[in-house]
Amino acid sequence: MANETEQRWLDYAWSVVDCPDRHRAQCKALGAAAPGPGRVDGNEVRWPGYLGRDYREGVGVLCVAAVHREARPEEEAPGTAVGRTNATLVEAHRRWLRQGRSQGEDSRFLESVRDAYEEALPHWSRWNRQFRALVQDYLGMSRTEIAWTNLAKCRVAIHLGNKTRTAEARLQPFCQRDLAPVSELVEAIRPALVLTCVLNARRGGDIVSSWNSPSASPLVFSWQGRSGHDRHNLDPQARRRSEWAPEMVVAYRNRVGGL
Repeated sequence: MANETEQRWLDYAWSVVDCPDRHRAQCKALGAAAPGPGRVDGNEVRWPGYLGRDYREGVGVLCVAAVHREARPEEEAPGTAVGRTNATLVEAHRRWLRQGRSQGEDSRFLESVRDAYEEALPHWSRWNRQFRALVQDYLGMSRTEIAWTNLAKCRVAIHLGNKTRTAEARLQPFCQRDLAPVSELVEAIRPALVLTCVLNARRGGDIVSSWNSPSASPLVFSWQGRSGHDRHNLDPQARRRSEWAPEMVVAYRNRVGGL
């Protein structure tokens, strides 16, 4: 049986998975990947993210990326970790939507997502380049102690080429306004710390109006996560990770105290 935090996360996750057709249509117009011939499976799915099995309210860390990227067919070859975990996630989301809410189906969805993310994260470049060192090396935490989400809940279409970045920039604020603002996720899981590799998702930025919720006001650290960008890994004050990450650790430890 889900605990209170898990139940709130499941309620939030359902609001994403069961998103309105109107939202899906607008996502597609802005550059989200859609099902069709030659496309990878699962582009109709909307992704709430992951709640680690060892996550604790008031202590856990919420990692926030930009948007899922549609994989190329060769990246999802049968037998690969990415292919296997993506297939598991797609089926888990489809089954939950098909079967609807119940204690059994909620638990099945939660555990399927946990199993898949635990296996998949070490194979994701976004985790390895942006979050792994902060979570594991600086904070000494496991990937089972975090939550993960993206600002936009769809996949950005890979065939857009040079226009992919433009699509990402459009999809993030749209999803925050129209479907699943991160303040609702913060209220559900009440993290102590938010780490986001989207620089403009900082407090006062132009994507997230507020990271606060009625019951939580997490620390927020943002940086430029885009590879090849001249500000890569720099925070809003243009400091390198080696400068701001130790401050993040001190702030986090002061926040959680002896917990």
